[in-house]
Amino acid sequence: MNELLKIKNVVFHYTSGKKQIRAVDGVSLTLPEGEALGLVGESGSGKSTLGKLIAGLLQPQRGQIYFAGEQIEGKMLTSIQYVFQNSTAALNPRMRVKKLIEEGLHIQRKYHGRQRKHRVLMVLKSVGLPETLLERFPHELSGGQKQRVALARTLIVEPRLLILDEPVSSLDVTAGARLLALLKNLRKEKNLSYILISHDLAVVRQVCNSVAVMYAGKIVETGSVEKVFASPGHYYTKMLLAAHPSPDPAQRRLPKILGEPVDPSRMPTGCRFHPRCPQATSVCRRLPPALFMVSADHFAACHLAKSQ
Repeated sequence: MNELLKIKNVVFHYTSGKKQIRAVDGVSLTLPEGEALGLVGESGSGKSTLGKLIAGLLQPQRGQIYFAGEQIEGKMLTSIQYVFQNSTAALNPRMRVKKLIEEGLHIQRKYHGRQRKHRVLMVLKSVGLPETLLERFPHELSGGQKQRVALARTLIVEPRLLILDEPVSSLDVTAGARLLALLKNLRKEKNLSYILISHDLAVVRQVCNSVAVMYAGKIVETGSVEKVFASPGHYYTKMLLAAHPSPDPAQRRLPKILGEPVDPSRMPTGCRFHPRCPQATSVCRRLPPALFMVSADHFAACHLAKSQ
């Protein structure tokens, strides 16, 4: 598969009061074309910040981001679209659905007249919404409909990569399931790549084929969903999985997540997870781990993974 996205040692820190927050702190990652990557971790781990850096909504202070072989430097690309978690806030309440969806075409000055109308109808159909919604305002839509309109707004410009920030967190079970089924179908039909940011590992298991786990601004584990979920190499990943219901009731349960996330303005030395890890050694407290190979295409930033 061709490499669509490459992130090399990206850093983004910001100031909050008198504190320097290390939101993304030396992240490297690759995404092949057509891949669906789940980006998981607790709140404050840096997931959304990394997503916004990839989309060009924020600019890295160090490191490089490459898309389709070209470096992204201080610009937003139409080929990369970001779907925000709060679809209500992302939709202008004074604009009808038709105008909301075609806004991207207007900015790009693409398609006109009947061509534009046809394009809007095609995208509306692709996200499973009826034409009767075109003249409605956002407040007249359900939560699931708003999220689909937000998705249609991004698809109208024919992106190659979607970044979806907690797309089903505000939806009921039925609406969430429909949206996830839609994402799987779009990937299959259009070879669309996406990064799904989520704290819900069950969602990632359902619609992604690879996963990256973030903790305290770092990637601590990457690999296929199958390998990482079946045999996690980092204790943090094990605890994330243990904190979610298993589809197999006979599966052995590990302890729930221990302790509290580290203060992002005062990172510990060595492995950033060592204050919460029951398996931490003196090496963990002294030396930050690299990403060691657990198995083919499966890596974990854990000294214990190296020794296994």
